[in-house]
Amino acid sequence: MGTYVAASDPGQDTYGVTIFDYAMSGGKFVAMTGDAGFVELIKNVLYHSLGLTRKSFFHFTRLDDLFELLHQDAQARFIICLDRGIVEANMSQVMESIMRLCPGAGIIVLTQEVDQHTTALLVEQGAHNIITKPISVGSFTEKLAFTIAPQGKLSKLIDKGKKLLHAGGWGEALLVAEEILQQKPDSAVGFMIKGDAYKGLDMMVRAEEMYQRAVMGAELYLAPLRRLAALYEQAGDAENQLLYLRRLNEISPLNTQRIMQIGEIEIARGNAQVAGEMFESVMRIAQREASEFLSNLSSRIADICVNRDPDMAIRYSKQALDLRGDNLTAADIATVNILGISLRKQGKWREAIGEYLRVLAVAPNNAGLLYNVALAYSEGRDTAKALAMVKKALALDPDLPDSGKNVAFNIGTIFQKAGQSGTAYFKKAYEHDPNDKMLWNAYKRSLSLHEGQGLSAATPE
Repeated sequence: MGTYVAASDPGQDTYGVTIFDYAMSGGKFVAMTGDAGFVELIKNVLYHSLGLTRKSFFHFTRLDDLFELLHQDAQARFIICLDRGIVEANMSQVMESIMRLCPGAGIIVLTQEVDQHTTALLVEQGAHNIITKPISVGSFTEKLAFTIAPQGKLSKLIDKGKKLLHAGGWGEALLVAEEILQQKPDSAVGFMIKGDAYKGLDMMVRAEEMYQRAVMGAELYLAPLRRLAALYEQAGDAENQLLYLRRLNEISPLNTQRIMQIGEIEIARGNAQVAGEMFESVMRIAQREASEFLSNLSSRIADICVNRDPDMAIRYSKQALDLRGDNLTAADIATVNILGISLRKQGKWREAIGEYLRVLAVAPNNAGLLYNVALAYSEGRDTAKALAMVKKALALDPDLPDSGKNVAFNIGTIFQKAGQSGTAYFKKAYEHDPNDKMLWNAYKRSLSLHEGQGLSAATPE
């Protein structure tokens, strides 16, 4: 985990100052997620590092609760951490609803794994920032600060220009754009602000020129391409509109509304075959999104059931993985862990290993997953393989025993079963909870068996 400044002196860290000042001016923070670890990370930053009150943070797992909060206080400023895995609707519609209810909100999308096309789509849909989990405290505070406010002189000018555009201050926005371009002559955002200002002044030719220069300044910048497509649509120039829609689609090929628009224009131009290809592409994306939605839903049900009904947890976690088909990624580790734990509770350790190996094929360097495979082999009394797996996990993450007393104890047990010393791990487990007599006895036995030395720690009462 990253480091962070103490609450008593937030001025030592510019990111901390930005977050602290935002909260002191009435800004609030929301996490829409079922990830307990991420919620604890936010609390650590807000409560322990910055000393903010509990009233500064809200945690929800249901969209209705989030929308109710925004409806009650639409003028408030919120930074909303929105987990893709828990949003039970189209992400675009959810973000659109958030911005409609609370135009001043900043949205940070939480995701397990994201490729460049998904990133482009999320930005198009309204994300102000994206966090790939897991994330350290330091990285999170940086993302949070940049979502709240720009951190440099140029960024502050850009922010000022955007605010002027939002307020209809076209002339003032032009002046700010000139300042931006003086500092950075090839600034695509500077040209964008000029283009939007000219458009606001109904100077469409000049707006088009600025958007074109913005495109030349940044090939992967979506905003000027969207503006140009809209300008040509407004002018009835279908050929140029189609040109820029296709350029947008090359950068962000998962936007189904745009693909539909391309298909509509093509069929109107008599290009039925090309239109058909576009419509088939939309259907493939929709089918994949539907599978992902059902998979996420099944995974959540399995998580609810894992400690209450192993049979149901197995059924839904298997369903979640089967719906992913050949598209398993590191994002599916949580689901396969639920399935593995549930199978192991029923003594089905071989089946558990088989499921773990499915995800290890795409995430071979995940220490937590390897640790769970080691536990399954240990439960099946295959001590050699258990030891090999746990050693591999420790090589990837030497701090694995620090994650909890049970993890440290289990690692020590695997070493001990294999005839090797687990003393260091039993000691770590005992340090996690010095009042646990079972951990103390395990540490004492291991010392006696392998170390042949006296005990230095005091026996717990």
